[in-house]
Amino acid sequence: MKTNVKRQNDRRRRKEYGRRVIFMKLYDGIKMVDSHVHIRDYKSLDFLDNYLKNYGLDKINVVSLACKDESEITQNILCALFKLKYPENVYTYGSLMYPYYPLDNKIPENYNFVDQVKTLMDIGFDGIKMLEGKPTLRKKIGVPLDSPIYDDYYSYLEEQGIHIIFHAADPETFWNKDTAPEFSFEQGWFYGDGTFPEKETIYKEIDGVLNKFPRLRVSFAHFYFLSNYLERAKAFLNEWENVSLDITPGREMYDNFSKRAPEWKNFFTKYQDRIIFGTDMEDSMFQGGPADIIDTIRRFIETGDKFNNWGFKINGLGLDKDVIDKVYYKNFESYAGKLPKKINIDRLLEECQRIKEIAIVKTDLNKYVQEIDKVVDAIKGIGIL
Repeated sequence: MKTNVKRQNDRRRRKEYGRRVIFMKLYDGIKMVDSHVHIRDYKSLDFLDNYLKNYGLDKINVVSLACKDESEITQNILCALFKLKYPENVYTYGSLMYPYYPLDNKIPENYNFVDQVKTLMDIGFDGIKMLEGKPTLRKKIGVPLDSPIYDDYYSYLEEQGIHIIFHAADPETFWNKDTAPEFSFEQGWFYGDGTFPEKETIYKEIDGVLNKFPRLRVSFAHFYFLSNYLERAKAFLNEWENVSLDITPGREMYDNFSKRAPEWKNFFTKYQDRIIFGTDMEDSMFQGGPADIIDTIRRFIETGDKFNNWGFKINGLGLDKDVIDKVYYKNFESYAGKLPKKINIDRLLEECQRIKEIAIVKTDLNKYVQEIDKVVDAIKGIGIL
């Protein structure tokens, strides 16, 4: 969906970059699918509408973080609503909901993980998003990622060939107070106080998952935080043939890539079928504005330029066009399909009612009833058209 001309995009870039106007030799009209976009609440819909239409993207994938907390109870239905608005241009990856935190050894029947996946797929979701490997949520849930409590869930995903986008671990600097960035303390992402699982513990749990379910079709977000470990990234992809990595920022990834750009260019070329473009975009613009993020990643991927941004020098890879196309859209489409699945409006409305009943029963969730009603009204309005 490319509705704006190049002149409008150039003005937007100038606005976001301020006086530092950047002139780039990028491919014209190149196809791009952003595989990793977030929604926060109903107000996010306007931001996503603008993002989809105005930044040169053909499609986007909006991923749910319903797993994060009970307060994210509307995430799945919001994702589905946005997809319903743009059925040919929006993919959606749903998320598990948890009955409580931490988990114990038995999941209540009405939160059965396999049943949740079946419901999401029936509604028309294209895959599953997992944040469960982020140290904050891994600590909150309280059970290992390879716990038997997840076995039926992973087994079903493997059997059905359902793609997972999995956030596992975080940059190793977040565990050391001397190297942790300031924002990690502000966001509650400093893990060096001894209460969070270590990065290697999370990696060990992921190995446990893949050893039990080696045919899982899974992409690890943020390059699995291996951008500083070239040989380990090679070994990981060599060991698990169904695994891929996305290049969604953390910005530190591009600093690390740039320090060994020729070697990483060889890596991207060799593993060209296993690397996926994404931005982590959301309306808070925590990582940066849309033009800043997209243009920086594109310049890194498409050109051999050396340029300063994000507080460090970036050395572009200048990949071949056929490799770029795989990274930008073909690899994601190999998982999610060339076209998004259609939303089943009746099943979506049933899920909205189920979510509303939970919000009514749980006093601390009562405040979300109004937002659920707004989602239902919007769904019905689209369904009439």
